[in-house]
Amino acid sequence: MDAAARMDRGIRVREAIPLRGMRKMAAEHLARSHTQVPAVTAACEVEASALVALRDRLAAEAARTGGVRVTVTALLVQASAQALARHPLLNAALAEDGSEILVYEEVNVGVAVAVPDGNLIVPVLHGADRLGLADIAVRLADLADRARRGTLAPPEVRRGTFTLSNVGVVPGMRWATPLVNVPQAAILATGRIEPRPVVRGAAVAVAPVLPLSLTYDHRVVHGVPAGAFLETLFGFLARPETMALGFSPAGENPKIG
Repeated sequence: MDAAARMDRGIRVREAIPLRGMRKMAAEHLARSHTQVPAVTAACEVEASALVALRDRLAAEAARTGGVRVTVTALLVQASAQALARHPLLNAALAEDGSEILVYEEVNVGVAVAVPDGNLIVPVLHGADRLGLADIAVRLADLADRARRGTLAPPEVRRGTFTLSNVGVVPGMRWATPLVNVPQAAILATGRIEPRPVVRGAAVAVAPVLPLSLTYDHRVVHGVPAGAFLETLFGFLARPETMALGFSPAGENPKIG
């Protein structure tokens, strides 16, 4: 039957979109998360002056030398990965039978990428806590590009232990409470960095502020470890010089940018 001629509850249907393939898999995955996970969301804001200054400095160096372009997302991946290494309960999952919590040795950070058909796909940076910032930036750009072109290999979207979703790409959106990417224990949503009033001592100034929201499975993580993770992450983002920016598996310190 032509979609234009169809009616639903007395409403004329403009288009009928088949729920199949990736769209059907995503719908089933999200329904499972919504119905099975007792999710809690904690939100905070980070003054991002130092983070933006570092991003801008690295961008200027990359433009001058033709080096690696480091984005805020790459910095967020590295900060999240290093915070997960310090707070492994956030880098965990509930066993399929619900009998135990599985804390992972690997820190594999997935980054949600919007693809042209409107779906999301989550390529994974495996061993993200052992990658230098330049490596993260290069791999992230490559994975995102191939995600949009539909050329990712199956292993590149598997074995994630934590997910990062940037809702700040939507103008005007500051906060989000994304569904946990089951079976993972937690997902971090980041908003748009925007200038906002901040208090510095007895004075009020205008500075770039980054909104964050951490949604976690309360069966795996309680408020105290979630808060400790956010505190560490907050510190890394407010003072990015405290991160090991140049660390790599080979012990090298590659030039950033």
